[in-house]
Amino acid sequence: MIWGTTLDKKITLEPSFVIHTRAFSETSLIADLFTRNHGKLSVIAKGARRPKSKLKVIQTPSSLFSVSCLGKNELKTLIDCEITEYFDPSPESYNCLVYLNELLSKLLEKEDAHEKIFDQYLNVCRFLKDADKNELEINLRMFEFTLLKEIGYGLDFINEASSRKKISELSTYKFDPTLGFLPLLESDVVTDKNHFSGKDILNFSKGNLENTDSRKASKQIMRQALDFHLGSKSLKIREYLSKKGVQG
Repeated sequence: MIWGTTLDKKITLEPSFVIHTRAFSETSLIADLFTRNHGKLSVIAKGARRPKSKLKVIQTPSSLFSVSCLGKNELKTLIDCEITEYFDPSPESYNCLVYLNELLSKLLEKEDAHEKIFDQYLNVCRFLKDADKNELEINLRMFEFTLLKEIGYGLDFINEASSRKKISELSTYKFDPTLGFLPLLESDVVTDKNHFSGKDILNFSKGNLENTDSRKASKQIMRQALDFHLGSKSLKIREYLSKKGVQG
């Protein structure tokens, strides 16, 4: 391959996150990147596992990178990489980053740009070190909300699924990932544990999650929606946290 020919596509100084790496030969590695303008890309970082390689920085976790790569095929060649911003997460919040990376790996298509998802991911990263736990949780929910919306699985938090009437703060609803929010009769609320108040649903639609009940409801709603769209693609981070006795 001759670099710089018309057959090669060069990407220069692209804002990127590393969402997964794996060894490739004794000295190289393959990195899956989430880039702002080109979506999910895979690159080979030749020699990056050598101590003196200029590309070894790609192995630094919890970082925003500026990368340049080249290639006409699905697997491109990394030619330059530097850290733009390092987030230094706490051990607890680092699990959040692993969770986001798994979602991106399993739900995004290759080379499909999603600038809004990228920007929301960056927002979460900036809360990883010193943020209040509630603030981090709010940003996680908004990331999930944005992710589903941008990949075509957005939810209607304004209208009832069955009648198209406006969701009422005073009513109670059951959530169906394929339909939306279905109104429940008072008699059904006792037997059906999968229900949410209209007030919490509307709060989530406005990004207003300061209330504990609304945060709890938003987490349950997003988990059901994501599990449905993930299908058989289970999240390893949940299995890890479950073994550690941590609720994911």
